[in-house]
Amino acid sequence: GVAAYMFNRFYKIQLPPYLGFFGGKRFVPIATAFAAIFIGAALSFIWQPIQVGIQSFSDFVVEGNPTLALFLYMFANRLLLPFGLHHILNVPIFFEVGEFVTASGEVVRGEIPRFFAGDPNAGNLGGGFLFMLFGLPGAALAIWQSAKPENKARIGGIMVTAALTSFLTGITEPLEFAFLFVAPVLYFFHAIMAGAAMSLMYVLGAKLGLTFSFGFIDYVLLYPLNTKPWLVLLIGPFFFLLYYVVFRAGIKWFNLKTPGREDADTIDTGEAQAGTAHEFARQLVLAFGGRSNITNLDACITRLRIAVVDAGKINQDKLKAMGAAGVVMVGNGAQAIFGPRSENLKTEMEEYLSVAGDDAELSEADVPDVQYTSTETTAKLRDPEAADKAHNFIKGLGGSVNISKIEAAAETRLRVVVADQSVIDDAALTAAGVHGIMRLPNQVLHLLVGLNADQYAAEMKGQLATA
Repeated sequence: GVAAYMFNRFYKIQLPPYLGFFGGKRFVPIATAFAAIFIGAALSFIWQPIQVGIQSFSDFVVEGNPTLALFLYMFANRLLLPFGLHHILNVPIFFEVGEFVTASGEVVRGEIPRFFAGDPNAGNLGGGFLFMLFGLPGAALAIWQSAKPENKARIGGIMVTAALTSFLTGITEPLEFAFLFVAPVLYFFHAIMAGAAMSLMYVLGAKLGLTFSFGFIDYVLLYPLNTKPWLVLLIGPFFFLLYYVVFRAGIKWFNLKTPGREDADTIDTGEAQAGTAHEFARQLVLAFGGRSNITNLDACITRLRIAVVDAGKINQDKLKAMGAAGVVMVGNGAQAIFGPRSENLKTEMEEYLSVAGDDAELSEADVPDVQYTSTETTAKLRDPEAADKAHNFIKGLGGSVNISKIEAAAETRLRVVVADQSVIDDAALTAAGVHGIMRLPNQVLHLLVGLNADQYAAEMKGQLATA
């Protein structure tokens, strides 16, 4: 976040001539380094009370009221998951809480290590199996059955896949993100029920271990080591029914736009769903703004993590239409939740980009949320320097002979068609008042100039007519 802010703030900075080498983008890592020093110094004081709080919570889990603590742990865990911060709670619980001395004298700490070391008091997280094996699949069924008739086949495939992923592996993000953004009230109820599952299994004396998550694979493999693992099979169906009823009723009462109930989807996915792997990868690249907009490709277990030049080019609706359960914007980056497919999708995108041609770039019509027709909304305050700015804009664009067409677009932009983009002087345009430059195919430029775009367009047309 700091690096992204520094880039946006300083990537065009102009330094005195004797420091000119360090200007522009070269200044960004310098500024980031100094910012990191100050932030690190501040965090050395800020983090101490936070660490004390985490440690106090860990002690509370062991020595205070474990029943309440386990509820709070899973409740907070689910609420932090959308931000990727749930690991802040997982690490101390998994690897620090509690202490057990083995027969050889080795001191073992943490729920997971203590369980495998034979500590009879470990394995207190078994409630996770209730909502991942049974609860969330019940929610998936409710979402499926609540979909509009014409969407049930499509939503059924998505929900069955997401439910199986949760059931088998304990990876819940594809399913949770399917309703998190469109129905946050359901996600809140889900967090409460997940916390209740943890407390219930602890009160009943169940001790279940895990390696990665609360999936069926862990449940089966560790069954012989568990205490009262049969409680999952006994209570699980009740959690399936509980989730189903809560989600079905919530969707109906609040008229929530869960998957399959949204307005008609008109997003063009380029027939990628039925096309080849390269075609799907191409549509993903276009959804992220085209090849030139992508600066870094990465993936974790459930998310495509893409760093981009211009976040405004990312088409979130298209990504969701292609199967993303949600899209999280973080600075100049996007995290598209495609579930366990994410790593393979990253590989397919890399393979496609290695051989792609001009078809990997956005056409002008593909740029999201830009309307090329003028609107009735105009700036309330006219710019008294519009004539001078228009003159400088024309000069920065290579002169009147280089400009084929100009018009105002999307209230704040000038859409310019030029003969040769290579003669464009970005520095001159920036100095003249252009806040951003977007280059598109077919010699088209978008100049971000603010709410007086229509005034500048009129001035430029007048000057071009008399040139």
